[in-house]
Amino acid sequence: MTGRSGSGGARPDGGGLAPRRRCPRRTVGGALGVAVVAAAIWAGTSAPVVAAEGGAVVAVDQLNLRAEPGAWVAVVATMWSGEWVALGAGPTADGWYEVAYGDLTGWAFGAHLTIDGAAAWFDPADQWAEPAPAAAVGGAIGTAWVAIDSVNVRSWAGTDAALLGEIGYGEPITLLGGDNGGFVPIAYGDGLAWVWRDYLSLEGPPGPERWLDVDRSSGLVTLYEGDVQIASYWGAMGFDQSDSGFYATANGTFYVYEEYDALSWTNWGRAWVRDWVAYDPARLNGFHSYSMNERGETIPGGDGPTGGCVALSPAAADHVSDFVRLGSRVEVHW
Repeated sequence: MTGRSGSGGARPDGGGLAPRRRCPRRTVGGALGVAVVAAAIWAGTSAPVVAAEGGAVVAVDQLNLRAEPGAWVAVVATMWSGEWVALGAGPTADGWYEVAYGDLTGWAFGAHLTIDGAAAWFDPADQWAEPAPAAAVGGAIGTAWVAIDSVNVRSWAGTDAALLGEIGYGEPITLLGGDNGGFVPIAYGDGLAWVWRDYLSLEGPPGPERWLDVDRSSGLVTLYEGDVQIASYWGAMGFDQSDSGFYATANGTFYVYEEYDALSWTNWGRAWVRDWVAYDPARLNGFHSYSMNERGETIPGGDGPTGGCVALSPAAADHVSDFVRLGSRVEVHW
């Protein structure tokens, strides 16, 4: 988040998360390393629309030609809006076409190609996609609202794309197409831009911002909706009292990027915790319950100082986990 992130406060729409490092004595390992809650709502079976034959036209400002089908594969070239490509094979189950572009051959995502004025491919299971394949390319397919304090707007679907600006909490935006590697295209200015999908709401304008205040001086974690205090709980925090040490509950502005509710083992703490809510990827700090045994019972000393995370009573940890959203803001200070 440009201009708002604190120490280690990286987000998926702002350059990617920092390398994962374990928070000593209170770090969740194992299953938590792969439990990204938001991914579940994007699951679905892809369906082809137009079989590869003849040619297609690039329907977005710029489109990557990749060596193999997949958003993580090396880029061979950049294709531009209105350019024609020859179709070879495809689509794959998830919408990729083999295309010839000049003297190059590679793969392009079908949702960003048109054949006779219609999208070459769409996913009917994708909640961002227009269910009618003949919809005019570039036309609006719906409205979404920003569900965090602000979302980065980028020139194409990638965290290394140029940052064009930000759109604030609750602002409506016009969707222009389906998901591409976690990003969706929107109308921006006189053209098209991309934002991170999991920071948007499709269910109407969101309510007041949900955010957490962590006061290291008092040990209090306070839940807010806008300016209204919802609840306040005491939490055990890092034994390192510096502002930004590795074992500190470091000061700064952060954003929730991962949640996992189930009881899970932590190798560093040699105990179990639940209600993991990650917000500081540089230290792998987050909120979680006091240390527990395998039955989910708090163990003696389970509420002691941590290696940087914020340990809460089981009831408080449940409330925090239920309260926050991916992208919720966390303010940590003295």
